[in-house]
Formats: sequence, structure tokens, C-alpha cells
Amino acid sequence: MNWLRNFMIGRYGTDSLSLFLLVLSVIITFVSSIFGGNIITLLLSYGLWFWIIFRTLSRNIAARSKENQIFLNGWRWVMDHTTGFRGWVKTESNRVRDRKTHIYFRCPSCHQMVRVPRNKGKVRIICPKCKNEFIRSTGKSPAQKIKEEQQRAEKAARKAAKKAEKSGKH
Repeated sequence: MNWLRNFMIGRYGTDSLSLFLLVLSVIITFVSSIFGGNIITLLLSYGLWFWIIFRTLSRNIAARSKENQIFLNGWRWVMDHTTGFRGWVKTESNRVRDRKTHIYFRCPSCHQMVRVPRNKGKVRIICPKCKNEFIRSTGKSPAQKIKEEQQRAEKAARKAAKKAEKSGKH
């Protein structure tokens, strides 16, 4: 391993831009192979690999550092301008993850998303943002389900008793 360490002395190495280019190249290669890749995507992928190797082995550290700084500034801009979208994606992924145990409601006043456990019947919700109170149904609670089942059983028993009574008279 000393030969590699000695070889890389005075060379730029890898950075955030190189990692981004590597991931981009792998994604392009993967998508291209799935959709019956053509020569253009193959050349693009090879071009990115060549650029990664060139940047890693370059001895012009100042130029590579400047390229990386420009990339990081652009990446920061993208991250700053997609916070709403990324927040929406995170919220939707949480909703999918929690779909069996929780239900989501929007506050009627401030439109804040509020997460409430499922199957608790009607619940009074207090918005954590604006403190507005509103009532929503989260599905039937276990007690309500038992009560309904008992009512169904009683109704079936009364119906069976009526039927037995009618058949006994004739």
C-alpha cells in the first residue's frame, strides 16, 4: 500500500464533486442498461469516469479545489431552493410508513399537518402550531367495535327468537 500512498502524494484525490460524478455515472449506466442503452449514454458514462480519474490524479490542486467549490455553491443553492419539495417528500414517506397506525389531518386554520393515532373514535385535536381545536373521527375505537358487535349479536338473537316464535305457533 505504500506504493499507492507514494503515488498519490502531490495529487488532488477525491472530493464531493468526484463522489457526485461517480454516483451520476453509476445511475446513468444503470438506467441505460435497463432501457436498452445506446451509445450516447455509454459514452456519457465513460466520459464521467474519465473526468473522475483525471480530477483524482491531477496535480493542479488549486484548479480542482476551485471546481469543487463551484460545485458546492451550486449544490447549496439547490438544497436551499428545494426545501419545500424535500419536506413534502419526507411527509409523504412518513404517511406511507405510518399508514396502519396513524392518520393525518390538516388544521383548518393554519393548514399544519397533524398526526393522530388511528381507531380512537372522535378525538379533539389541538394544533401544535396555532393552538386551534377541532374534532375529527379517526375510525372506530375498539370499545365502539365491541359495542357494535354486541348490538349485531343482540339483533340476530332477537331475529332468531322471533323466527322460533313464529315457527312454534304454526
